[in-house]
Amino acid sequence: MSQSNKPFATSSTAGLMAEEPPRFGGESTLWGHPVGLFLLFFVEMWERFSYYGMRGILVLYLTSPTSGMRSLPPGKPEGFNPGRGWDDGLASTAYGWYTGLAYLTPIIGGMIADKMIGTHRSMIVGGLLIALGHIVLGISGMGALDTNAMGMSIFVFGLALIVVGTGHFKPSVSVMVGQLYKQGDPRRETAFGIFYMGINLGAAIQTYIVGTLGERVGWHWGFSAAAIGMLAGLLAYILLRGKLLAGIGLPPDGHGRVAPVFIPIGVAVAALVGWAFHRGWLGHFDEFISKPGVYWTLAALAVGWALWFTFARNKPEDRGPVLSIFIFMLFNAVFWLSFEQAGSSINLFTDRSTDRMIGNFEVPTTWFQSINPWCIIIFAPITGVMWTWLARRNANPSQPIKIGLGLVFVGLGYLFMVAAAMNAKDPVKASMWLIFGTYFVHTVGEIILSPTGLSYVTKAAPKQHTSLLMGVWFVSSFLANLGAGKVAAMVDPIVKGEKRLPWHLDGDPAGPNSQADFFFFFVITSCSAGILIFILTPLLKKLIQGRE
Repeated sequence: MSQSNKPFATSSTAGLMAEEPPRFGGESTLWGHPVGLFLLFFVEMWERFSYYGMRGILVLYLTSPTSGMRSLPPGKPEGFNPGRGWDDGLASTAYGWYTGLAYLTPIIGGMIADKMIGTHRSMIVGGLLIALGHIVLGISGMGALDTNAMGMSIFVFGLALIVVGTGHFKPSVSVMVGQLYKQGDPRRETAFGIFYMGINLGAAIQTYIVGTLGERVGWHWGFSAAAIGMLAGLLAYILLRGKLLAGIGLPPDGHGRVAPVFIPIGVAVAALVGWAFHRGWLGHFDEFISKPGVYWTLAALAVGWALWFTFARNKPEDRGPVLSIFIFMLFNAVFWLSFEQAGSSINLFTDRSTDRMIGNFEVPTTWFQSINPWCIIIFAPITGVMWTWLARRNANPSQPIKIGLGLVFVGLGYLFMVAAAMNAKDPVKASMWLIFGTYFVHTVGEIILSPTGLSYVTKAAPKQHTSLLMGVWFVSSFLANLGAGKVAAMVDPIVKGEKRLPWHLDGDPAGPNSQADFFFFFVITSCSAGILIFILTPLLKKLIQGRE
């Protein structure tokens, strides 16, 4: 379901930290793997339950009117389940910062685990902060806090706790999976495939619990539910770790007693973010970053640094592969900028403009978020077998071809959204099967592209720069998610005529653009990027120098 880029879903994530010497867990096995793998699977499932639960209902909650939900669930009275009444643009921007920072903070968390407290303690610190964050989100909906400014600031404090906790948790659990196996163990890749299923299982089941509670009982019930799952996962880990994961995740020096200090530090950092929001500083910072002069200057500096690093800090034989990493980062960011509309613009369209009735049952909006992870659970193993079959015949597509295919598929998926937007003419709503088609085709693109990114960095990067380039890769993921929120914020200005696109698929050509025009933007950009990388493939293969 994610960027794997689904944060830290592959063994390549060990590149964020210098992986400690493997100590291995107990001797018990299940399906040929250490039983400790399935304990980590269980904990990771609940952490992803938490993250994707928030991803599914955040924008819906923020944009729901203060007078109650726009579309009342069956049997609910007027005024049921009010939200914060934010406009779509502001909510989408907040979504972009939340999902983006979930990819940025693990860089810092990985360093802390590596140098100070080890992955075992880092994972516990992160899980506790995540659970505490969800509890705070629940508290922010109690009494008058549900409607006043202080409650909203407490809500942001809770979001920040989850982001900080994710920073500690995500790099740690994936590295611990790798530590269960000796280098060269053929079971290692299969283990990460099993672990990847845990990510998607958590992402899938959250929609039926977090999403249903949020939409049908109350938003803050959904926010709080994730805390129970996270605490259950941590409790199982603490009780069973001594038997199933003995010696795994210890700090390099065998100490790490300072780990508890990072809980109050995390709370303090999150509280500072909540206070800054309350004072209005976060909004001013976002406005500053959004100025064209600022972000184009930052982009120019980033390109300049990438070129300097490539040609001044690397040996001649490494310059081509390093330059290819930066090029792939750019195309990777285009893919995720398009894909991550799932929780913002696509989510809002599904909620407001889609016929979700099956007989007398109205499908909750959040349930559509489960299509992607279920498709991955079903089709990712099949795809893995297909790549192996092609590799044996020397027909496995190259790295740029896979990225190009992923981009083309995510672009083609938006044709379903274009059709849905053109069919949705009030009071007529679009068919839910068009939304299903979008998610299905996007998932095909993700399965092709997603596993390639992080693994390629570990193969192509010079050993002395692997950790640095892995960190830069996740900075690009942060920017892609933030950019996705910023682009989603353009829907209203485009529909109101405040922003214009050079095409008109629907409505008066002299009038404002439509939502169909907005979704067609992703068809153009993603497919064009895919075709461009196809054209550049011969050049890119020369740069790669066989390091795929």
